[in-house]
Amino acid sequence: MTGNTRGFTLIELLVAVTLLAICIGLGTPSLTRFIRAQQLTATSQVLSSSLALARQESVFRKVAVLVDNRDGDWATGWWVYADQNGNGRWDESDVLIRQIGPQPAGVVIKGNSPVRRYIRYTPTGRATMLGGAFQAGTLTLCRSDGKSHVTKLVINAAGRVRRAKQPPGSC
Repeated sequence: MTGNTRGFTLIELLVAVTLLAICIGLGTPSLTRFIRAQQLTATSQVLSSSLALARQESVFRKVAVLVDNRDGDWATGWWVYADQNGNGRWDESDVLIRQIGPQPAGVVIKGNSPVRRYIRYTPTGRATMLGGAFQAGTLTLCRSDGKSHVTKLVINAAGRVRRAKQPPGSC
């Protein structure tokens, strides 16, 4: 039998598999960093849009609307609801506007003292504490490994939210 047989030698196959393994090994850490950065960005956008929704709904409904993490940990999720009786706690008579579930593993969200558990918008669109004092504070979003940028959502006395990015560091 004569003819040309085509194929790969064992050495050519091993070289190709080795090169593929090297490319995957180099690309995986970059992909992991990208995914983690995107999770942090998505979380800050969802939280920021929840705050904007609460402010808008408080003006529209003419009642206080809360963004409430319910357990002191923003990373476990939060509720946006119209506080019908003004007690600052979820009751069955309150209208649930939005419910956000737990955030991806490794995402840390901390609020300073005025915004540790809730942010409350009044019908004027201002953020106020239950006692009536203005509520200004900062929600800090970061990764637990400390290897990505830190995002801060800063709520001013008028209730507006500003996003600020900082270089990687401790959260």
